Amino acid sequence: MPAISKAAFTVDKEERDKGAEESLESLQILENELKHKFFGGETIDIVDIAAGFIAFWLPAIEEAVGLKLLTNEKFPKLYKWGEDYTNHPVVKKNLPQRDRVVGFFKARYASITASK
Repeated sequence: MPAISKAAFTVDKEERDKGAEESLESLQILENELKHKFFGGETIDIVDIAAGFIAFWLPAIEEAVGLKLLTNEKFPKLYKWGEDYTNHPVVKKNLPQRDRVVGFFKARYASITASK
């Protein structure tokens, strides 16, 4: 989602705010479409895999740059889906180490803000 990149990795506050707003709109669409445990029902399907960025990578980015988009209060179904998805045994064993991912995004954010 380009809007998430804009919200997380843009130095200009106005652009960041615009990216955050666009991200929230996109997350709301997904929240509205989530009718079951997973997008395809009770088992993971291709839509869940495609949306996996939101479940694992987005929270890591949020932590690294101090951004909050995907909250339980705003998106309860999507938030729960993210937990269920990342804790699924097949998914969990194939995800990279979270602390390394957060560290990567912190370093990226630091280099962007240092160049300002």
